Amino acid sequence: MVSRLMKTVSALLLVALVMAGVFFYSIFITVERLTVNYQTITSTKIPADLNNVQVAFIADLEYNHFMDKDRLTKMINTINEVHPDVVIFGGDIFDMPLTYVPNDATKQEVSQLLKTIDAPLGKFAVLGEQDNVDDNVHSMVVDILRTSDFELLNNTAIRLRNQTQASVTLIGLDSLVGGTIDLESAFSNVSNDQFNILVTHCPDTILMENLPRDNIDLMLAAHSHAAQINLPLLGSMSTDEGAESYNHGKHKIGNTILHISNGLGTSTMDMRLFSPPQMLVYRLEHQEITKPAAKDTDTPAPSKTDDTNNSDNKAPQ
Repeated sequence: MVSRLMKTVSALLLVALVMAGVFFYSIFITVERLTVNYQTITSTKIPADLNNVQVAFIADLEYNHFMDKDRLTKMINTINEVHPDVVIFGGDIFDMPLTYVPNDATKQEVSQLLKTIDAPLGKFAVLGEQDNVDDNVHSMVVDILRTSDFELLNNTAIRLRNQTQASVTLIGLDSLVGGTIDLESAFSNVSNDQFNILVTHCPDTILMENLPRDNIDLMLAAHSHAAQINLPLLGSMSTDEGAESYNHGKHKIGNTILHISNGLGTSTMDMRLFSPPQMLVYRLEHQEITKPAAKDTDTPAPSKTDDTNNSDNKAPQ
């Protein structure tokens, strides 16, 4: 009886230690470590001049609450170690900026940190719902992005080039939650002949009725933090408006690849389990157009002729 009791107590103690270890890891280790998710996307629409260009996607800093200078500095060091050619920010600089109001020193601090991100072919950004909570926050975020050398793509598109005229198209949409999406403006100069990358904050934007999905090869989004706790078999422990249908991972929707980043920061609780901070890095790969093989044709053999009856073949008399 005593032996059985000891075994039960030992098993319970082991389970408690494992749970304590997981809890410790999810609070003190995972939240600090930025993982890099490398992907390659291949298309005949990607020009040869942009072959091997690396596009990095980050989002959800959630600064000024749990995310601080030391944590973001480490993450930016990881970003720069990858040497991306293009960096795209997917929205939400501050976490609950009306509650944790950034002072001037904080605004300058985050701007200086973002400015240290190096991307020779350009840095671009869209806004999230936290960036749009009111006009003052919107203006503050736009100013921070501009002073840190990010170009804001708000319902517009630009051409990404690599020192030649060959390009792919980068389209930026405002946030589905808290923003105002203008599809007509964003896609007015977008051609299906180009390789098109859509960037927006909320992944459920893919479900918008009038979204021209046939014109989107790759869509990058964030917003959900992958629920911060995403248990095997059980899945996400929470969902957010704007990420109810698609809240993490990579999906193929028609001809569009939708990839949702876990983001960098945390909100509500400073904890991540099976959904670590994440940066997506896409390597563009040019694919040659395969020419169809020449078809074999059945050419009839020339008919035999009787030389004795062919005057053209008669020897001169």
